[in-house]
Amino acid sequence: MLGLLVASAAILATGSLAGARLARGSASTWALAAFVLAFAEVVLLSLATSALGAFSRWPLLLGALAVLAATAAATRRDRPPPLRPVFPALRDAVREPAIAAVAVVAAAAVAYSVALAVIPAPNDEDALSYHLARAALWTQQERIGSIDGALDTRLDAFAPNAEIAMAFTMALSGSGRYATLVQLLCALAAAVAVAALARRLGLGTRESVLGGLLFLTAPVVLLQASTALTDVVVGALVATAAALLLGRTRAELVLAAVAVALLVGTKLTGILSLPGLALLVVVARRRAAVAPLVALAAGSLAGCYWYALNVLQGRDAFGRIGGERVDSDLFAAAGRVIRLALAAFETPGAIGLDRVLYVVAAVGVAVVCLRRGCRTGAAAVGAGAVLLPLALIPVDHLLLRASQKGFAAIGESDAGFLDPERSATKASPIFSWYGALGTLLTALAIVIAVRAVRRRELPAAAAVAAAAPVLWIVLLGIGVPYWEWNGRYAIGGFAIGAALWGLVLRWPALGLATAAVVAVTTLLAFVHQHDRPSGLRLLEPTGERSLWTEPDWRLQATDNPHLIALYRFFEEHVPLDAPVAVEPEVWPGGANIGGNLPAFPFFGRDLTRTVRLASSPDAARAAGAEWTLLRRPDEPRCEPGWRRAFRYEPWTVLRRDVTATCNGGA
Repeated sequence: MLGLLVASAAILATGSLAGARLARGSASTWALAAFVLAFAEVVLLSLATSALGAFSRWPLLLGALAVLAATAAATRRDRPPPLRPVFPALRDAVREPAIAAVAVVAAAAVAYSVALAVIPAPNDEDALSYHLARAALWTQQERIGSIDGALDTRLDAFAPNAEIAMAFTMALSGSGRYATLVQLLCALAAAVAVAALARRLGLGTRESVLGGLLFLTAPVVLLQASTALTDVVVGALVATAAALLLGRTRAELVLAAVAVALLVGTKLTGILSLPGLALLVVVARRRAAVAPLVALAAGSLAGCYWYALNVLQGRDAFGRIGGERVDSDLFAAAGRVIRLALAAFETPGAIGLDRVLYVVAAVGVAVVCLRRGCRTGAAAVGAGAVLLPLALIPVDHLLLRASQKGFAAIGESDAGFLDPERSATKASPIFSWYGALGTLLTALAIVIAVRAVRRRELPAAAAVAAAAPVLWIVLLGIGVPYWEWNGRYAIGGFAIGAALWGLVLRWPALGLATAAVVAVTTLLAFVHQHDRPSGLRLLEPTGERSLWTEPDWRLQATDNPHLIALYRFFEEHVPLDAPVAVEPEVWPGGANIGGNLPAFPFFGRDLTRTVRLASSPDAARAAGAEWTLLRRPDEPRCEPGWRRAFRYEPWTVLRRDVTATCNGGA
């Protein structure tokens, strides 16, 4: 842990020192530069040590300190931008009751997210299957690259920058507990980037601060911030790149290119963000758009390093993501776009009687408005705005039925009946969108921004930014197969759009209503998070078990309950320092008998076990494993040198025993 703290402090100091030289007196540019340069250093330092087969604690720590020393020597005459004007501006912003309320909710949510990140075991299936698994396997082999025995293309082929940062925490701390902090730090960086983008689009300080806080408290952002997924990293980099691309200095464009390179190298959805960023640049800079577009192109090219490596190693460039073709039929694409748009009509966690909390909040807003001297009509509008999220659920159902009937009338029922039973109240890091508030504020921001642009109060780019969520939904519908979790892939568009959400402050009653909805939505989303329920009982009696009382083996089997007995056996009977071989998953298109088998839980929380991927006892023996886990749907045959320790169909656990023979039974 100490090594991670020292290295992280050194890297943050390096980013701050180098950023001070590039910022040229701008506090916002300095903050964005520190984030971008620190992230870039983590990736580059990890790749450099990996090339030497030395991706481990001491090379990384010494490398971080060496880079800090060199940066300090090169920038010894530079001074950071003056921060004195920033603090009075922030103090003035939080004097606005709506901003103060949202800030309190955000602070409480971040504190709870820190606890969620480091105390209970991670249990998101994607994280366990490949985000954390590949980071742990890289740490174990002291090299970022191909993993022996991997049959899951996600482990080798997917863009790796976020997982490199996770592996960085593992190599320095010797534990997997802190990898989830990568997303949490990026959520905070995203809030700063959204606020900086808002300022560059012409909004005031209060509106900008509120926009950053509202993005931070969007359900999918908060619920993901404590996980080892990667969508929040994408959102932070998109917002950062957008703000820097609107800068006026060469240094900002260089930083923008670095941010774009990190974005493209983090996830394939980073590439999906490039058309939107290009459109924003063209509208904002017009005749001066060439330089930022060059920066965007250069960053995109640099960020494709892993895709190029895939091609050189004979793999599909993008890892055969999804394993299927996108239906390019016009009606199919239209069906996907409409279904995605309607999926944004949601109220995560608002189940049963707990919906009454919105009513209570509406009454509270009305009372506060009246006490602050609002007219009765304004107070009624504020209270009604708090209740709007509840109205979105029946509206969503009506619009979905209308869409289905429309497609059926023209003989395209398949296009209209995508995900017809989707829940509007499920709270999940991969399933949730940006809350009812995100949908309503996007619509409001588009209207206000367009009017402000016509009156020349805001630049034309503000209207483009306000509409960015819509653009991302359209791009998703056209370019990506429909899945129930696609909403998180629009995070870049919502990060840009959130820069305009602070415009709601132009109506004080709506500002208070916004704060009330944030408070209720955040509470309900955390309380009823489907895979990590808090155990807190509000008004609705539920049978949800608290994650705080669950053992690791039960929690990590949340998405795969068929693995509970298997995980429990390993936790209770396999030594924490044992070398283990696990049969690899096959993805995409593989027939994984018995379902998925995420590899990360077998390492142990502190990565004390050595884990290899092996498909047979002979391969496990060659890898030096003392225990091996194999898929065997039939009664397993005898394996000389191995003794059967546990059978849980279709899985068999074998323990190395040189005395075991077929006659003696295994």
